[in-house]
Amino acid sequence: MKLLRPLTLLLLTLTSSIAFADHIYLVPNCCGDNFGYSTQINGHPVHLSGGTDPFFLSAAGYPPGSILSGGELFLYSTVIWVGGSPLEFFFPGSGGIGFFPSITMPTDGKDFFRIFVDVSFFHTGINYDTGLTIDVSGGAYGSISFYRGADGYYYPDQFVQAPEPATLGLIGTGLVTISTALKKRGLYPRR
Repeated sequence: MKLLRPLTLLLLTLTSSIAFADHIYLVPNCCGDNFGYSTQINGHPVHLSGGTDPFFLSAAGYPPGSILSGGELFLYSTVIWVGGSPLEFFFPGSGGIGFFPSITMPTDGKDFFRIFVDVSFFHTGINYDTGLTIDVSGGAYGSISFYRGADGYYYPDQFVQAPEPATLGLIGTGLVTISTALKKRGLYPRR
C-alpha cells in the first residue's frame, strides 16, 4: 500500500507538468491549418491555431534537392482571461513572425532522415471591444522526420517537441524514488 503513494505522486507530477507545459504543434497536411500552440495565461489554458505562409510541411511531399522553408504565421482568434474576464483576441493578417527552419531535401537517395530544429513565433492580438492588445510568443526545440516514398519524394512527419529539462528531472526523480521503495520492500533484486 505504501508503494502506491510514490507511484501516485509520480503520475500526478507527470500529468500536471505535461498538461501545463507550453507545446507547439506542426503537422503536415495538404493546405490550411498546420500550426498550433497550447499554453497557460493568467492561470487559464490558451490554445492558438493557424498556419504558415508560404505553407510549411506539406503532405504532398518534396522532390530530392528541393528546399522547404516557412515564412509568416497567421493565427485565428482565441479567448484569453484578462483581469478575471474572458476576452476574445484576434490576430489580424499574417503579421506573426515565425521561425521555421530552411530544410534541403537530400539527393543521395536516403530513405529516412531527421533534422533537429528550433521553432519560435511572435504575434500581437487585439480585442476589438476594449482595444487591448496582447503579445503572444513561444518556442520549442525538437525534430522533424522525413521518409522517402515509392515515388522518390520525401514526406514529413509532425514536429516532435523535445521534453523540457525540468520534466526530465521530475521523471528521473520519480524513477529513483520508485526504485528505492521497491528495493526496501525486497520487490526489486539488488545487484
